[in-house]
Amino acid sequence: MNFAIKVLTSIRFALATIGVIILVSVVGTLYPGGDIVFGSPLFLALVGILAISTALCSLTRIVPLWRDVRRPPVEVSDHFIQTLPYAVHLSGVTLTQVRDSLKGYMIRETRTGKTTFLLAQKGRIGRFGPHIAHFGVLILLLGVAIGAAYGNANPYNNKIAVIQEGGSQQVDGFTLRLDDFNVSYYNNGAVRDYTATVTVLDGNLIQTQNVTVNGPLTYKGLTFYLYGYGVTQSGNAWVAFQIKSTSGLPFVWVGAAVALVGIMLSLYVPHKRIWIKEADQSTQLGAISNKSSARFFREIEGVRTKLESHAHSVDHTTRSEEI
Repeated sequence: MNFAIKVLTSIRFALATIGVIILVSVVGTLYPGGDIVFGSPLFLALVGILAISTALCSLTRIVPLWRDVRRPPVEVSDHFIQTLPYAVHLSGVTLTQVRDSLKGYMIRETRTGKTTFLLAQKGRIGRFGPHIAHFGVLILLLGVAIGAAYGNANPYNNKIAVIQEGGSQQVDGFTLRLDDFNVSYYNNGAVRDYTATVTVLDGNLIQTQNVTVNGPLTYKGLTFYLYGYGVTQSGNAWVAFQIKSTSGLPFVWVGAAVALVGIMLSLYVPHKRIWIKEADQSTQLGAISNKSSARFFREIEGVRTKLESHAHSVDHTTRSEEI
């Protein structure tokens, strides 16, 4: 079982599965009649395997991550601070001064005897970015599976409906009527755009809409795209509509949006952590970030320099007044 989980959660396995899905999709797209591939047990199995791999990848990592991010240790040893990527002793600076300079950080503070510990954190949500992206991928794969299982099974999917102006055609329990058709031209005579005015008749429901090249009609899980137009020998205009099933498409868009949010959080929201230990008039500071470390350390160095400069300035002024 452990070996199976290790394989399913490996990046190589996920990439290999995605590669096979892409290959099968290419075959289904390029070859005539290949649309049947998307509703086949093979394609659905591949999507299911990728979904399981993605889910296990997050489940095996998110629990330890949650524990680490939610309740990290506040009371740490000198050795712990000294082994952090950024570690310094603050000269003449108190913990209170450092705490007041940390804007936007979530701060936890504890005290043991004469030692005070402080932990400041910012950007914890960024650590969950990959898992949010994984969740988005799962939603997207659900949409793909729904589209493959039900969309391609719809007898009207990928069909062409040719309707003469003033005529109508029955489609999946409702009627689509072509009321009007207009073509606009550029000055050089080239076609600029064409618009079909159609009406959906479904029982007592009557819905009229203009359909353009970039503005298709969507109704009951079917989308009607302008595919072509012409004139019959008797002079009547006709319009061809390509019908596509939209089953699962909302899940695909939502999943893509969630995955994008996760990726953005992962890339642009670093998790910054600062530990401070004050004991025996000595203040130690250590910091770490999971990304953009150099920028973060420059930020902390700037705070340290400013605080120490202010502390030395105050000390010099005090001594001058005493003299």
